[in-house]
Amino acid sequence: MKTFTFRYDPTATPKDLFARLKKAVKTGVPDIRKDEVSSNSIHAILSTMSEVRLQLFYTIADHHPASMYSLAQTINRDHANVIRDVKVLEGLGLIKLVSEMDGDRERMRPVALYDRIIFDFGSAGALVKRKRAASV
Repeated sequence: MKTFTFRYDPTATPKDLFARLKKAVKTGVPDIRKDEVSSNSIHAILSTMSEVRLQLFYTIADHHPASMYSLAQTINRDHANVIRDVKVLEGLGLIKLVSEMDGDRERMRPVALYDRIIFDFGSAGALVKRKRAASV
């Protein structure tokens, strides 16, 4: 089973991490560690991989839709919104879009590159305790 990990890393530099993540999403070229992305911001992780995008990823992985239109129908969402979120998933390196001809029309088929996604918040609780202790 191939797993992708979103990892909380309190020692990471925000400027570098956000720049890499932004570039990956914008260009569609993953600029992340193999099979994982790290951030020192839990908020950034959760806003990038929102519940809607997570549902979209698992729909692609489980249902293998034949096209973007089919994917939008499966999850009952607006096609344009699905395309936007699929581009984010592609930029993160979680899926790829495969171009296929359907008669005279080209269609893009989303393909999951992982079987599952996990969120590793490891020492998040310890960091909160340290910050509270330092402020006392």
